[in-house]
Amino acid sequence: MRVHRLEIEAFGPFADRVVVDVDALSAEGLFLIHGPTGSGKTSLLDAICFALYADVPGSRSKRGLRSDHAGPDAVPRVTLELTAGTRRLRITRSPEFLRPKKRGTGVVSVQAMVTLEERRGSRWVALSTRNDEVADVVKDALGMGMAQFAKVVLLPQGDFAAFLRATPEDRREVLERLFDISAFSDVEAWLAEARRTAGADLEAARSTLEALLVRVEDVLADAHDAAGDPVTATAEVPTESVGTHLRAVAERLDSRVSTTMAAFDAASGAERAAAEALAAARALDDLRTRGERAVARLETLEAARPRHVERVATLAAAERAAGLRGHLTALDRAVDDVTACRRQVERTREALPAGPLADLPDDTVAEVLARLRALDDTVTAIARETDDAALRARQHAELDDRTAGLAALAERVGAALADAEAEREVLTAEVEERAAGAGRVPELELVLRATRERVTVLDVAERDLARAEALAPRHADLRGTALDRRSELLDLRQRRLDGMAAELARALSEGDPCPVCGGLEHPTPATVSDPVLPGDIAQAEHRLEAAEAQLRSVEAEIESLRTRAGTRLAALDGADRDALDRAVSEATAAVAAARADADARAGLAARLEVVSRAAQEHRTAVAGTVARLEAATAALDDLAAVAAAADDRIRALGAEHADCPCGSPDPAEHRRAARSLTDLAAAVTQLGGAEARLASAAADLDAAREAAGFDDADSARTALLGPTELGRLRAAVTAHVDDIAAARAVTDDPDVVAALAADPPDLPALQAVDRAAREALLTTAAAQDDAARALRSLERLLPLVDEACARVALGAERDARVRELADTTSGTGPDNTLRMRLTAYVLAARLETVATLANERLAVMGGGRYLLEHSDERAARGARSGLGLRVLDQWTGRVRDTATLSGGESFMASLALALGLADAVREEVGGLDLGTLFIDEGFGSLDDDSLEQVLTVLDGLREGGRAVGVVSHVADLRTRITHQAVVHKGASGSTVEVRVG
Repeated sequence: MRVHRLEIEAFGPFADRVVVDVDALSAEGLFLIHGPTGSGKTSLLDAICFALYADVPGSRSKRGLRSDHAGPDAVPRVTLELTAGTRRLRITRSPEFLRPKKRGTGVVSVQAMVTLEERRGSRWVALSTRNDEVADVVKDALGMGMAQFAKVVLLPQGDFAAFLRATPEDRREVLERLFDISAFSDVEAWLAEARRTAGADLEAARSTLEALLVRVEDVLADAHDAAGDPVTATAEVPTESVGTHLRAVAERLDSRVSTTMAAFDAASGAERAAAEALAAARALDDLRTRGERAVARLETLEAARPRHVERVATLAAAERAAGLRGHLTALDRAVDDVTACRRQVERTREALPAGPLADLPDDTVAEVLARLRALDDTVTAIARETDDAALRARQHAELDDRTAGLAALAERVGAALADAEAEREVLTAEVEERAAGAGRVPELELVLRATRERVTVLDVAERDLARAEALAPRHADLRGTALDRRSELLDLRQRRLDGMAAELARALSEGDPCPVCGGLEHPTPATVSDPVLPGDIAQAEHRLEAAEAQLRSVEAEIESLRTRAGTRLAALDGADRDALDRAVSEATAAVAAARADADARAGLAARLEVVSRAAQEHRTAVAGTVARLEAATAALDDLAAVAAAADDRIRALGAEHADCPCGSPDPAEHRRAARSLTDLAAAVTQLGGAEARLASAAADLDAAREAAGFDDADSARTALLGPTELGRLRAAVTAHVDDIAAARAVTDDPDVVAALAADPPDLPALQAVDRAAREALLTTAAAQDDAARALRSLERLLPLVDEACARVALGAERDARVRELADTTSGTGPDNTLRMRLTAYVLAARLETVATLANERLAVMGGGRYLLEHSDERAARGARSGLGLRVLDQWTGRVRDTATLSGGESFMASLALALGLADAVREEVGGLDLGTLFIDEGFGSLDDDSLEQVLTVLDGLREGGRAVGVVSHVADLRTRITHQAVVHKGASGSTVEVRVG
């Protein structure tokens, strides 16, 4: 990667546009960036990093990058031209910032923007304006993230001075960010997970075996309860002998099943004999009971014989009278019809109108009705003409009303048309007035959304801080638990050491030499009451590891929450909740006002459209109303001519109807008289028919009565019975006969006769014998079922127990193997004497490479006195080892701690380490050629000779066309390095002057 040109505007301390031609500065390969403290030297490097990664290294917030010296309308912007591989790229990036509102007071948030271009031929081609796409292109082109770039290209000497003196654990964190060791960390995580999985599988296998053994114990306990013979599994049987022991138990259960089957067969025969004897006794008892009941029933029926004879006579008379029921009913119906017809004739006469028709004889009714019906058409014509005249009168009145209404409507519609025209002009002016406010809604909504997002950032930050505070008690508890576990482990180890003599003593036997002193006599061997085994220490180490893992997890979560909260609060640039709430309120009010204008404009536009349509409708209505008014006037004239002709027709029809029997010129009276005469004629006809039917019914009844043997109709009516009573009487006669027959059939049965002659059986005694036999059968059946069920259950469980035992043995072997390997890679195993994790081991190799590369520069800068060495000595008090650094003083031949170096020596060692680390990272990411390097500060601690040696090394970096930029305010460098970018600071902001030669 090579930087060509950097352009800055309103960024950091630079208020105005600043252009740094890096190609011109790096013509000699080495250039200087200098200026007074606080002028903005490091801000130039921040600008390069921001253009590439949209962020700046260190603790500075990217939300505060806009220059405080810039004008209110200035847009902060960084443009960087660089070559990466074969591609020439130009990145223009602007951070998020606040600018004053164009209208009113307050500020609005402007979103961050980015543009990526590539040089193709003689022109720049835009590639993307999306932040994620630009980040992908930069990562692919440079092959490193911001953390690596800040350490490899910018070379912040202060950071590497700290790296030189850091603890191995802190040094590991830095190396993990710079080197990709994800594959080895994945191996560590996989092995740790495999250790947990193997332990869990072993516990699951043991739990399964324990559950199966509990089931076996339950089965054998049930067998013991059923038979009284104790058959149980031994709880102390070893796992490998459980199957053999249970098979022996199964053989004993099989013998018990055979014994219970023989007892069941004997009890079954005794139960069958007792049941058969009881069934025979019950049958004899039932026959005796039936015979005794039949004899008693015959005696009762013989006593009721007189009442039975009386019911038979009554039934015979009722059945003969039943044949006359239809004739009697027909006679009664004929009498009722004649009576009803006479009443109907009287009622119809009462409905006739007063006059000649009221006294009309029955035999002349038909003639008078015919005369009246002959004039029905004349009456219909009179009624029709009368109705037409009434209709014309109503139409005339309606036309008069319509004419008056149309005249009033024409006047109203004209006035409404004038009002609509006036309202349309007013609405047009108001719509134009509201258009300006409505157009600002999108802009104001964007401002409101940005302000609310800042409030959301504050809410999330406060929630993270609250969660971090809530985790403090748990952190304290876990820290206490970890300390307790550590104390427990140390105590066990001490007890283990104290008991080593007793362990050796237990292995001694008379005549064998002591492994400590070699003596053959052992007069007082050591003893210990509570020995500590290696497994106890391993379990304590596992508990300590689990407690420390939980503690680290909570600490990481608390640190993550506080870091995220700090980042979000820094992004707010010190704005508190009151200020943010005021900004939201102001933005909400502005949006509400603009939306009100938009809503009002939409309503006014809709109203304007309605009013315009209404005006057009009013114009159409005026023309239609005038046309309808003229049509109504013509219709009034036509009605007058029709009415004159109708009056002549009505007079002629009245003369023709003058001789009608109804005696009234009113058509309604004529029709009423016709209906009354019609009803009277029908009633007279019906009366004649009813009298004829009465005479015929009386003759038919007399003939049938004589045939049935009754003297008159009243005696026949007396003998009649209703269907229900007749059925009940017939059923009583039949039941008496059937009861006698049934009782005699029972008393004549030979079995009943024999049972009555025999002695009664002793049922209670036979029932007691049957009950005892059945209980004995159930007892033997239950014993057999329990023994057989226990045997079947045990036979089903045996393969499962064998399989579970095999799984426990296999799981124990795998758990031991995986645990040993995982403990070794995690640095906690007994074989890992340096307590180095796998990732630390890999990083140690990287650090050794870094030290080798750094010594190539340090040998020149330090005059060959010092060499950096990688150290894997074991750290004190159980700390992790493998990432130590020390200094070899070749003048004295002694190894020194890095903290013993002087200020200048520390700078040279740190610079050499930074350059070596940059070379190592470059090799790690694929040998990327770094065409431009920057070294930030630290030269002020060097004397003249050391400075000369350092510059010699920097001159060596220029080989191959590499450009090296030195950031420093040391005055002596200004005479040694001729190509310079001078940063001047002032009250209105900083500026940059490029000096070449």
